[in-house]
Amino acid sequence: MGKKRRKDGKHLFLHGACLLAVLLLSAGCATISDFQRKYQEDKHLQPADNLATKGDYEGALKAYEDVVKLSTVDSPGDKALFRMGLIWAHPDNPESDDEKALKYFQQLPRDFPRSPLKDEARAWVSTINELIRCKARAEGLEEAVSALRKQLNASKEEAGALEKRLQASKEEVSALTKRLNALKEIDIGIEEKKRKDLPRE
Repeated sequence: MGKKRRKDGKHLFLHGACLLAVLLLSAGCATISDFQRKYQEDKHLQPADNLATKGDYEGALKAYEDVVKLSTVDSPGDKALFRMGLIWAHPDNPESDDEKALKYFQQLPRDFPRSPLKDEARAWVSTINELIRCKARAEGLEEAVSALRKQLNASKEEAGALEKRLQASKEEVSALTKRLNALKEIDIGIEEKKRKDLPRE
């Protein structure tokens, strides 16, 4: 009887070891599967990343679009959309466009709701919307300043014309004053001559 118990104990130990081995293998397979998935993502994204790094933004955008078309509900489509948004927002991109960047960042959480990048994409959406509002305000202020400059220039021209008219009026007053003084002298001369010509009593 004692031997049977030992044998059952060995089987119990063997079953536990097998169960542990199965758990470890399944965890290892999941890790290997994650590693393979990550490798496949990088394999698809790498050519586009290389183009973006070289400054070929147009080529990179096309390559990322191809990745998005091949993607289903999981990565690497979300990463490709995110990177497309970054390219359109990039200050070194001569064709940068905030509206297009916004479109890709908004599309990411819609098309890939389980993506770990969705919160970061929402942050970009908020930032770009604020940037667009600030640019619109700046453009409005520039237009207002331009209108005020035109008004100021018109006022300066008007002031210059008024100054010229004032100067002409001063010159006219000066000429009239000279004529008036000359007439006064003539009048005084005539009065004196009349007094001299008057008979004395």
